[in-house]
Amino acid sequence: MDGASIGPVVGVAFGCAWGIAGATALPTRCQDPAVISCIGVSVALTVFALSRKQCKPGIFSGRTYGMAILFESAAILGTVYLLRQSALSQLLMPAVGFIVGLHFLGLWKATDLRVFLWVALAMCLVCGAAAFLPVAGANGNVDLRRVEAGLGSALVLWRSSAWSSFEPN
Repeated sequence: MDGASIGPVVGVAFGCAWGIAGATALPTRCQDPAVISCIGVSVALTVFALSRKQCKPGIFSGRTYGMAILFESAAILGTVYLLRQSALSQLLMPAVGFIVGLHFLGLWKATDLRVFLWVALAMCLVCGAAAFLPVAGANGNVDLRRVEAGLGSALVLWRSSAWSSFEPN
């Protein structure tokens, strides 16, 4: 794997993790097929990303990205604490997804790649909308917030990874 393949492969891996997290909130009969689908999509995108001749890697500011990760970690820890203390645990996944979306602004500043602006906007919109969905008990015990935040974030990450792999060399 060359340096330019790392970004798409990491995006696919995190997309798989978000997808599985969302899939496990589906009705029991749908969970296994959804998880298998998430893994299958991720494997296919990884193979595709690794098979493409990638451009040489561009700029990367480790300091800028490190600061973004530091702020992201602190924001996630603080948000998890506050939501649990406020008995709002049902908002954890959308809130964490929103914060992760914001971290892509740091990745954009660290790399100067505009695709990360799109990822930041899309993840924030998906997870922000997920926070307003009904609670699990209101719709047959399906946690729509987790489903939308998880599978929606997965789609955003997979899309950006695929786009990065299709980008002309």
